[in-house]
Amino acid sequence: MPEMIVSLEPGLHARLTQWAQEQGRPLPALAQDILAAAERVRENYDPTMSRSTRDIRGSRDGGCGLCDEIEPLFARGKTTASTY
Repeated sequence: MPEMIVSLEPGLHARLTQWAQEQGRPLPALAQDILAAAERVRENYDPTMSRSTRDIRGSRDGGCGLCDEIEPLFARGKTTASTY
């Protein structure tokens, strides 16, 4: 698999590092899952649709799908987080 170097602003890097630690996994693995989820959503995007058609389709289908793809990546960290 080819490697990729990405420059992040320090605050975003810190938040992503914390997210990876909450998940108990390396930061590159989390970044790869985020990018893979975004790619699956991108595959479903049709720029030829009008904005209203996209809104109707998104509402009918429960959104663009990004939440469904990204949400599981929060699971472990969120279940161990304290509640208020």
